[in-house]
Amino acid sequence: MMKYALILPIMLAFASCNNTSETNVVDSAKNLVDFDSLDYSDSVAPKEWPRVVLKTTAGDLTLALNPEQKQHTENFLKLVKSKYYNGHLFHRVIKDFMIQSGDPKSINAGPTAMLGDGGPNYVVPSEIKPNLYHFKGALAAARQSDDVNPMKNSSGSQFFIVTGTLLDEMRLKQALEAQAFESFKKDPANQETILKGQALSQAGNMAALQELEQDVQKRMQPIIEKLYAEIPSEVKQRYAHWGGSPSLDNNYTVFGKLVSGYHVLSAIENEPTGSADRPKKDVKIIEAFIQE
Repeated sequence: MMKYALILPIMLAFASCNNTSETNVVDSAKNLVDFDSLDYSDSVAPKEWPRVVLKTTAGDLTLALNPEQKQHTENFLKLVKSKYYNGHLFHRVIKDFMIQSGDPKSINAGPTAMLGDGGPNYVVPSEIKPNLYHFKGALAAARQSDDVNPMKNSSGSQFFIVTGTLLDEMRLKQALEAQAFESFKKDPANQETILKGQALSQAGNMAALQELEQDVQKRMQPIIEKLYAEIPSEVKQRYAHWGGSPSLDNNYTVFGKLVSGYHVLSAIENEPTGSADRPKKDVKIIEAFIQE
């Protein structure tokens, strides 16, 4: 069973992906607007959204669940009520990207245990919506990769909270490259190029593959510009000043957000990690409960 892992931003991938996280561009992003007059934070939610508290060894995280994401919210609340998450580790932590939990195999797991493929043996149907973004603090469901999960259905229990980074125009466009490449691959006119890239990759001809990738990047520019133009201005500004991981947009189901405990989120994402991005010092959900 493949791990429920998030696919990190990629440049191009004909046979395998190179995982990279977005680079922090705080200084350039700060020049876009006047912080004194605008607030692009995203840490509030309507009162009617149910609240769940994750009491962790690093402190408390309070999540608000979006009731419009009905199946994911109901499933998460069901698991919380059953005390399912008690004892789970944040088994995958990537600075400037996200923190992930929800694998029952992580309970009392030894330091060398391979984690990330556990769950309740069911999936939750995708509820991906184009107007729900992976801003900092977004609560979203992990899932298996497209090659075994083309419907993008979610793990029954594994979730992640976005940490992300600040993105100016250049970095936001770079984050759109993965989406642009998916569109590029689907165009019948580009099939010869895709097949050529796969052949070069299999043959190990990296010099020719790199040259081909550069050509593809140039040809993808109109697609990237179109995708960028379609992003609302407020969303661009929020990514620039609040941050997030836009490479995940339209690929994972967002069903809530962090409304309290951002200092805890920061503490967890800054934990030193070892193999498979697992924190060297266990960060555990002591108890998860619904806030009355």
